[in-house]
Amino acid sequence: MKHIHREVRSLLTGIIEKREKAVRSRDHKDDLLDLLLKSILNELQEKKDSNAGMTTEDVIEECKLFYFAGQETTANLLTWTMIVLSMHTDWQERAREEVLQVFRKNKPTYDDLNRLKIVSAVWGWFCRFSLAV
Repeated sequence: MKHIHREVRSLLTGIIEKREKAVRSRDHKDDLLDLLLKSILNELQEKKDSNAGMTTEDVIEECKLFYFAGQETTANLLTWTMIVLSMHTDWQERAREEVLQVFRKNKPTYDDLNRLKIVSAVWGWFCRFSLAV
């Protein structure tokens, strides 16, 4: 377990250091990590205090929290989607047919996902339904 902790910490430290350089040079993305790092950098510049803001260790913990919370949320959403589809076999069959027709035996690509109209409709309906509960 300690080995995994050290490996995750090492990987995240490398990512964070790379992103900090990108944020400082204004060559960055607008994802959650970059927004967090920009916020910390702005706070440091405003307060002119090196102790202001989050430490790298704090950022690592936030990254782990978002990653593992996102994994659990995604897993739960997919599980419930499968349960609901099993109760509505007509939609399950339509979605399956569409997936087989679009992908055939090929590995799915991101662009292919945009061609799944029935699956997108089912997913959209389920997300609206599950968020309301």
